Order: sequence, then C-alpha cells, then structure tokens
Amino acid sequence: MTAPQEPQDPQEERPPTQEEMEAMLADRLARTPVRDVLLQCMATFVDMAGVRLGMGPAGDQARDLPQARQAIEALRALLAVAEQELGAAQVRPFKEPLAVLQMAFSRASEERLDPPAEQAPPPPPPAPDAASRLWVPPGTPRTEGPR
Repeated sequence: MTAPQEPQDPQEERPPTQEEMEAMLADRLARTPVRDVLLQCMATFVDMAGVRLGMGPAGDQARDLPQARQAIEALRALLAVAEQELGAAQVRPFKEPLAVLQMAFSRASEERLDPPAEQAPPPPPPAPDAASRLWVPPGTPRTEGPR
C-alpha cells in the first residue's frame, strides 16, 4: 500500500519570476554590508591575478598577463579605498599577496621579453689571445704544464 501523496505547493515547482528574483537580490543587497562586498572583491582579485599569472591549477593554460595586470591594479585601487574606509587592520591580510603578485607579474613580463637561456644558443668560446702566451725562443724544448 502506498502512502497518499501530499499536495505540493505550486510555488515550489516553478522557478521564481524575474520580478521575484529582482526583489530577492534587492533584499540581499540591502542586508549585506558594503565592507563584506569590498573584502570579497579584493579576495577575488587576488585569486584571479594568481590564476592569470599561471599560478592556479590550470598552470600556464590560464596565463594572460594583460588580465593579470588589470586584476592587480584593481586590487591595488581597492586596497587604498579599503584602508581609508575600513582601517589598516582590515587590509593588512591583502598587502603581502599584492606584493607577491606584483613580483610574479614583473618576472612573467621579463620572461616574455627575454627568451629563457635554454632556448638561446650558447655564446661561442672566446678565441685564444696570442698576447697571453709566453714567448719562447726558437729551438727551446717545450714542457707540458708547470713542474
């Protein structure tokens, strides 16, 4: 014997309308402190810059230096605003990651300009300098190395 099914609320079955979604979003924005959104955006830019520098799980496949630069600059700008509005203690956790990202970007930019030494052919060995050899009078027996 099967249990009688309870009538389902028709509102639970249908997705929310556009107006309902807008109302839910407006309500959530009204309850969310700007401080939370600012800090979350800064954390997102840290992650995004790292991924775009090839430091994420996808490695160099996700590397995009112009996008990394934009994320780093956005983080730097938000850091200044957050420090002014929220205080130094709130932004301190973002300063070291910003410095690390800036250094990684600098290195990545240099690598892009200068090919790695492995790919460049090695420089030819220097030619022997005739002036560096000791003159020996003709007919003098030569010895191999110092004794």
